[in-house]
Amino acid sequence: MAQHTEPPRDVSAEPVKERDESADLQPFLDELQNSQDLRVNELDARKTAEAVLCTLARRLSDGEDVKLMRALPGGIGRMLGACSIHRGPSHAKRMGRDEFLGDVADHLRIPVDQSFRVVTAVFTAIRDRIPEDEVAAVASQLPADLADLFRRPV
Repeated sequence: MAQHTEPPRDVSAEPVKERDESADLQPFLDELQNSQDLRVNELDARKTAEAVLCTLARRLSDGEDVKLMRALPGGIGRMLGACSIHRGPSHAKRMGRDEFLGDVADHLRIPVDQSFRVVTAVFTAIRDRIPEDEVAAVASQLPADLADLFRRPV
């Protein structure tokens, strides 16, 4: 007599339970944690991503930060949306590359000269996960020297 059995569960789409991260967020954090620039500075991937995303959210207009948050998969977008440090009715703040890098360095308590490489690692991981039109939209709101960091290399 045939027994009724349930089909096997697809566990590849489930979050890793011990880390409690979404299926999209964990590879993003793993990529950052494996970055030489984070390891040299003994930085935690989540805290580093939060620092860069929060500073980026502060630089973008209210509408563009929401578009970026929605373009980023799963928990990555929620990290951007969770930034409340610099929020207000209109949080967009004009800042150049030096101030951006300085703010990230202060947030992470690392030397400013190290923040360039850390920001580049996070920007690369973000950029690889969003469509080209969103890369262009975010870059268009950044000063030229920061926009060049955010755009895909040609």
